[in-house]
Amino acid sequence: MIKLKKTLITTAAIAAFVIRSRRLSVVKYEIFSDKVRGKVRLALMADLHSHTHGKNQRKLIAAIEAHNPDAVLMAGDIADHITPHRNTKILLRELAAKKYPVYYVSGNHEYKGGEIEEIKRFFRRLGANVLEGCCREIIVGDNRLTVCGVDDVVIGAKAFHGQLQNCASRTNRQDFSVLLAHRPEKMNLYAKLHFDLILSGHVHGGQVRIPRITNGIYAIHQGFFPKYVGGLYHVGGNARCKLIVSRGLSKSWRGVPRVFNPPELVIIDIVQKRRITPL
Repeated sequence: MIKLKKTLITTAAIAAFVIRSRRLSVVKYEIFSDKVRGKVRLALMADLHSHTHGKNQRKLIAAIEAHNPDAVLMAGDIADHITPHRNTKILLRELAAKKYPVYYVSGNHEYKGGEIEEIKRFFRRLGANVLEGCCREIIVGDNRLTVCGVDDVVIGAKAFHGQLQNCASRTNRQDFSVLLAHRPEKMNLYAKLHFDLILSGHVHGGQVRIPRITNGIYAIHQGFFPKYVGGLYHVGGNARCKLIVSRGLSKSWRGVPRVFNPPELVIIDIVQKRRITPL
């Protein structure tokens, strides 16, 4: 009887832990810049893999509405090559109904099933701006931001570099510039292009975290104890160059649960830098 009781308690504890690890979280970052007046708020989403957060994406949409971003940016693998696209389409329809501007770049899994053109077509049809080595302007009050994006590197090295260079040529030093690029491990390339902020996903936060010990155990294309796994990074000693990596929105990865690493919606506030007046 005692053994059974211990087993039930252990099973309940594991179940509660798994449920918490699948529960949507909201993570906030603040970026200061002298290129904005007041504040611009962006929502970053990555690696949904066509998962759902509540019926008709109710929980995810509610989290976005609660923070009322000026635009929603999607850093790839929102759709999946195995899971049907229904949940992704529901999300896009809901965002369009709420009139949020949406900007999207592809991830590697959207290419794997050979459906990338169909995926891009339904993204466009449902109101998203699909960025393929191009840029769009976002006007928020007196602020003008340049949002650029590149396809995943699976398009080939030559095409990928061409898209990056085309994006870099469309920016200027006066407007705050954002680059959407699925893979953070290419940061050495992005950092040379003078964007103010790079947004990525791909690594799912390392899937397993050990709090106070490691930010993530393993990331594809980076290996064990990866450098860029989730959070805000100041790269190369250059305070101007910042990278935010989303831990992604999928609840698990091909049956592997997330551990101390819940799916996340990222909220980014770009805030006017306070000028210090000498006495």
